[in-house]
Amino acid sequence: MTRDGDLIEQINTLWLPVYPFMAGHLLAASGVRSGKLLDLGPFAGGIAVSLLAKSSGFRAKVIDPSARVLCSALEWAREQGCSSRLAVQLSPVEPIPEPGGSFDLVTVRGAFFFLTPLLLREVKRVLRPGGFGWLGGGYGPLTPKEVIAPLADRSRRLNEELGKRRITAAKCQELLASAGLASCAKISTAGGLWIEVTD
Repeated sequence: MTRDGDLIEQINTLWLPVYPFMAGHLLAASGVRSGKLLDLGPFAGGIAVSLLAKSSGFRAKVIDPSARVLCSALEWAREQGCSSRLAVQLSPVEPIPEPGGSFDLVTVRGAFFFLTPLLLREVKRVLRPGGFGWLGGGYGPLTPKEVIAPLADRSRRLNEELGKRRITAAKCQELLASAGLASCAKISTAGGLWIEVTD
């Protein structure tokens, strides 16, 4: 993946209308109603802020080695009136710089740009019992076509400029097997390609 700050910011801003639907799916799929969310990587922030805006029962943390990504997340949180419940940390995401069992939810959007067996194991490690991890790519199953249509072509072009990796469900299975998580994770193709990790 090309770590181009301009391209990443353009993608993250372009997807602002999508994040509330992704946060809605995260709530529905996980069954978690309150707690702590960890949002990781260069495409983090949007889901975290949307979740905080939807529910006052959550706190969230965004981790990425780019200050620009973190500043964008903080700006969105201020606009949504939930910045007091958002923390950010300037750090590589692998290994995750958090204690085991720290989070109820972990999200990694655009994960296939940089997903490794180690990061999968780390997501599992920081989940609390009953927690839910959602890693992958796509718009999620709840985002309406009328929200996707105006941004799909531009999003595709920007992702290709970043060096998007094409990945199959079979490759996901290989990643899960390499990480030793085949028994506690499943693959979903609803609204993209996603790995759901449970604890």
